[in-house]
Amino acid sequence: MTSKKYIAFLLFLVSFAMNGQLTETHSVYFDLDKDQFPFSEGKQLNAFFDDLIYKPLLDVKILGYCDDQGSYEYNLDLSNRRVETVSKWLQEHAITIEHISKTIEGRGEVALEDDDDKLTVEDERAQNRRVDVVFSLKETISQRLEIKKLNIKDLTEEEDEEIKTYEKKAVKAVLQNTTSTALIPASKNFKTVTEETMVEVVEEYLDIPTKLDTIVDNSTEPFKSLLNKNLKKGQIIRLENILFYRGRSVVLEESQPLLDRVAEILVAREDIHFEIHGHVCCINPVYDDAYNRDTRKSNLSYDRAKSIFETLKKRGVSYRRMKYKGFGRTKPLGGIDKLDRRVELYITKIDKD
Repeated sequence: MTSKKYIAFLLFLVSFAMNGQLTETHSVYFDLDKDQFPFSEGKQLNAFFDDLIYKPLLDVKILGYCDDQGSYEYNLDLSNRRVETVSKWLQEHAITIEHISKTIEGRGEVALEDDDDKLTVEDERAQNRRVDVVFSLKETISQRLEIKKLNIKDLTEEEDEEIKTYEKKAVKAVLQNTTSTALIPASKNFKTVTEETMVEVVEEYLDIPTKLDTIVDNSTEPFKSLLNKNLKKGQIIRLENILFYRGRSVVLEESQPLLDRVAEILVAREDIHFEIHGHVCCINPVYDDAYNRDTRKSNLSYDRAKSIFETLKKRGVSYRRMKYKGFGRTKPLGGIDKLDRRVELYITKIDKD
């Protein structure tokens, strides 16, 4: 398929969707039994924090986790120390203690299955040795802003130029009158993206060669959306035709080459961070999830997402870029039932060069 022009409703929809509270989340990972994060994690947190906008106005929630090793009391204490480490770092970087709330969880967020192999257990434990930092801007403040974004990387070229003066103006206006609801105007030359000022964008795609036996080119690429240079945070990529055995979390053999192709693309595209979302169909709504014959538990959507996570990791995709969740049948598509039996990639972050 050749590239074609399309109207970028996305810019408008993102702007519209963010009229409420704005949030940005970053995860800080810790080594086993450590309450100080490694130097590499500090660099990533610093880079993420530097890209945030309206810092003096932000509220911060710090969520601390541990893996399942150790006693409850030990894990709770370790989680607390990790949260305090991140809290101290934030206070040294322009976030006051009044804006910080803390949540401690002394056990792993993801329950470990009894029949998991060693590699999978270690992966899950590593994922849970972390602190999630959620930066947010109250809805009462965001409603007053013409530029409703928290991260420099999400700005358009026009917004990036305007923010150089608008950020200071907005922060000053809010701090001077915290109860005001008046719009804080941008410069006269700045135009907020609206439905009437939609931007025309040209679709451009990366060319990532395949080592698979099946030839994949621009006309037959099954996951072309993952190659889009204009891929955005918040997009959902449905893994079409990656199917599972009925009632199981095992991918059909004929679907494996497609999953291998997804892994090829994600290994090459190190800029993509995402969540793997599992969904099921055809269950009684009184149940949260479908029964998994492999685990003999009602966790089928969760385990299917987890299965994709494990496969991608074994194919070379960093687990630090991935998370997985199961949604049961809470998000039906509204069509025929079998389409609800799906796995999707939800894009949480796109790194810029």
